[in-house]
Amino acid sequence: MRHPPEIAICQDRLGELGAEVPVLRLRGDIDLATRSTVEAALTVRLARKPRLLVLDLTHVGFVGACGLTLLTQAQQRARGDGGRVAVACCCPQVLRAMEVTRLLAEIAPFRSVADALAADPGVAIPQQRLH
Repeated sequence: MRHPPEIAICQDRLGELGAEVPVLRLRGDIDLATRSTVEAALTVRLARKPRLLVLDLTHVGFVGACGLTLLTQAQQRARGDGGRVAVACCCPQVLRAMEVTRLLAEIAPFRSVADALAADPGVAIPQQRLH
């Protein structure tokens, strides 16, 4: 018996008070079955107009066309508000999908959440929070 598709979402805020960066941690597949859940989570985080939103895709094994569209729309919305979206910890399949659709030109991938945070000069990150 097949289980219903799931996406687990949790959020951290890393950095020093006043310069905290939302980190949206996704787990599962981002596809048509989970699109509305992911879209709602992105909408809530982007409504706060963060300077940077990091999407931790460590436990995401697949991103379908609708998921790639969500990433593109999130980046466009963030840029419109003076911010940006970064993705961290992408598996090879997700990176390949982003490459084929030329999304890598819009959203730079990072090896880790810590790398994504360190690449933003406006974020001061306490060392103990990075590990």
